[in-house]
Amino acid sequence: MQTRSRAPIAALYTLTALAALTSLGACGGGGSDTPAPGNGGGQTPAPPPPPADFTLTLSTDRTLVIQGRTAELTATVTRRNGFTGAVLVSLKNLPAGVSAAPVMIAAGATSAPVTLAAAAGAPHSLPTAGSAEGSSGELKDTEPLTVTVGGEPGVLDTSFNGGKQIVAVGDGEAYATAMAVQADGKVITVGRTTTIAGGTDFAVLRHGRDGTLDTTFGSGGKVVTAIAAGNGSDMAQAVAVQPDGKILVAGTTAVSGTDIDFAIVRYLADGTLDPSFGNGGKVVTSLGNSTDHLNAIALQEDGKIVVAGDSDRGSSSTGVDFALVRYQANGALDNGFGNGGTVITPIRAHSSRDSAYALLLQKVGTEQRIVAVGGEGDFVAARYTASGALDAGFGTGGKVAGVFGHSTIGAAQAVVLAGGKLVLAGQIQNDFALARLNADGSLDAGFGSGGTVITPVSATNWDAASALVRQADGKLLAGGWVYEGGSSSGNFAVARYGADGALDTTFGTQGLAITPMASAGRSDSGRAVVLQADPRVSTVRLLQAGEANEGGGFKFALLRRWL
Repeated sequence: MQTRSRAPIAALYTLTALAALTSLGACGGGGSDTPAPGNGGGQTPAPPPPPADFTLTLSTDRTLVIQGRTAELTATVTRRNGFTGAVLVSLKNLPAGVSAAPVMIAAGATSAPVTLAAAAGAPHSLPTAGSAEGSSGELKDTEPLTVTVGGEPGVLDTSFNGGKQIVAVGDGEAYATAMAVQADGKVITVGRTTTIAGGTDFAVLRHGRDGTLDTTFGSGGKVVTAIAAGNGSDMAQAVAVQPDGKILVAGTTAVSGTDIDFAIVRYLADGTLDPSFGNGGKVVTSLGNSTDHLNAIALQEDGKIVVAGDSDRGSSSTGVDFALVRYQANGALDNGFGNGGTVITPIRAHSSRDSAYALLLQKVGTEQRIVAVGGEGDFVAARYTASGALDAGFGTGGKVAGVFGHSTIGAAQAVVLAGGKLVLAGQIQNDFALARLNADGSLDAGFGSGGTVITPVSATNWDAASALVRQADGKLLAGGWVYEGGSSSGNFAVARYGADGALDTTFGTQGLAITPMASAGRSDSGRAVVLQADPRVSTVRLLQAGEANEGGGFKFALLRRWL
């Protein structure tokens, strides 16, 4: 009988136990050989560190470069996760004629200036979407940058679809008299166009921000509206855009039995008549069996509409007088203003002509005042309370007359300044003329010579200011026309003044910018100016409108200038 050794048996037991432990380990805890945290085992390995990199930022995401000049911005690098290298910054997709040398932000620096240079002949450009690229080896980061090439103050802006727009409106000649800019930058221009039968109708054009006709408005960007029946005479003289985008166009219409009357039309944003206003979008107001001319419009904060012009309804001893009318937002007369919505004011006696050509809303304390400005023979003005009564705190019994003390035309436009001062612009003795009034209507001796400025745009010929706007920096832009003699029969003209009334020599040629719109020897007349802000460029430009005799007759004419 054989006897087995004890050692092999013990070894067998040991192997069996190890196999059992291995089997238990394979069946429990999800199969991980790593002990769970807190169970007495080792710790979870740390995740790998994030890669070293950087971000690039710019001091601005848009910049304007003037022809022949430079513009500078700052590129900044923020390093992360141990990155310490230098970064090369390059600008991409710049407008034609603009260059920028790459710059290196050294390892020990965080930022560096980047200089853009525009050649003297670089074409004006629309905002061009480019970028700034930072690179270091294989690492890269990109930031958007919009660049625009512009011109010196007063220079014609050729990015406005070539700079000039001359547009036929209807079947015959057309004359632009007023303009406004919508919140989206689109441009409304209004006036009149001649019909085939020989009458005239309201004419309204809308251009896109950069000068092309807006085909979403009316018919190809144009709307023609007859007010008077038959072969009547309708002339649009003023325009205002409501906060809701509706467009108010005001002027006159010839109506049988009442001669010439006030007329207002309201359009929806697409150029169709607004049926909620007046009679199918139109309101006609007769101030009596007389001649009434509407020249200006203003929108109150409460939505009411104020218009101003003149009427010969008054006493025969006062001639043609200021006429104001206020309407509710729906076009109904506002009976809380004057006499049933109407105010007639003789400014001067002896059968003079007192025509209001401009209308302003001015805060005096906490109350809104209405200021009408105009005159024929001299500058005149009147200020009214919200109810239409003359404001005794202005001038003499609410009126100012005889600003220059001599004749030839009068004030055509005005602006309100901080503190309640007013600047009036127009024509005196066939020259550009401005006057600044204190809040009480007295001449402001700190402006020009004793409160007035006369500028002969042409030293030997006629010129007249017909419009005025104020820049945010206080500078004043007066627009109109000038006859320079020789081959000129009238050109668009703009003068820029400092806040003190002195010509701003940084604008145009010694403060003046003159542009012939039509071919040589043909007549052009600037009638309206307005400022156009452009957030794409972070700048403001000047638009001017009027008429140009080109291609067989007068047409609407527009241009844009750099400021």
